[in-house]
Amino acid sequence: MASLRQIRRRMKSVHSINAITKAMQMISTFRFKRAETRFSKIRAYLLELGGILSNLSASVTDLQHPLFSSVGGSASGGEKRVVKKKTLIVMTGDKGLCGAYNMNLIKAALLWKKQNSSFETSFIPVGKVGYESFRKKGLSMALFYPEKALADLALAKKMTEEIKNLYLSKKTDEVSLIYTRFKAGGTSAAVVEPILPLNHLIENRKDQSAPVDYIYEPGFEKVFFDLLNKYLEGKMYLSVLESLTSEYSARMMAMKQASENGEEVLFDLKLLKNKTRQAVITRELSEIVAGASILV
Repeated sequence: MASLRQIRRRMKSVHSINAITKAMQMISTFRFKRAETRFSKIRAYLLELGGILSNLSASVTDLQHPLFSSVGGSASGGEKRVVKKKTLIVMTGDKGLCGAYNMNLIKAALLWKKQNSSFETSFIPVGKVGYESFRKKGLSMALFYPEKALADLALAKKMTEEIKNLYLSKKTDEVSLIYTRFKAGGTSAAVVEPILPLNHLIENRKDQSAPVDYIYEPGFEKVFFDLLNKYLEGKMYLSVLESLTSEYSARMMAMKQASENGEEVLFDLKLLKNKTRQAVITRELSEIVAGASILV
């Protein structure tokens, strides 16, 4: 049985760790609420913008834009793109201590690579954990953004421009995105969504009603191309914010669970300390009684 000194020392260590996990839980809660507010505001904007772009895309029969691949057998953007190279944007966290959040994303990314083994694949890690993991595994990285916590519109614009250039320069033929979709209650899940080419905008529109007619000023091409850039920037910004919100939610839940486990350990150690102290007192009393009986 451990001595009282050892038990007290262990209780002190657990108490110190418990104080740290509670502080990290409070910080994660604050950051989560701030990120969730930003995410909720831009999500409504992007959903409406995506709907407008779907209507505009479906209203023309011969869509000529380099960010669209061949549609309906006709070559969009002047040529038919044959998919040989695929790129996956992986949005992980910058730190650990958030449960299985990072590991689930990395596992899903490796599964995607296995499923697309017949193509030339590469990754674009967003977040320090993903970048370090892919670097150690020796995986091909087309681009990388190690600091996801610095999520702002400037970062989203930079990412969008560099990923567009990657696609337009034919260094990749298809770009997808994997991130953790946020759901209220902490039930998040890793999802893969297409980014480039933008054919998914037209495919989403096919299942809806007839296209909406718009009046274009100054003209269709000017309005459409400007909205495309806005949509890609908004999509990238929304994905970073949603991933960040899910990360803070996962860390908040992990630290809450760690704090609760720490309380249970402290409770068990207190019981053990009381039992040990009682055993020591009982033994000392027995020794005193035994000594007194000898003297008598």
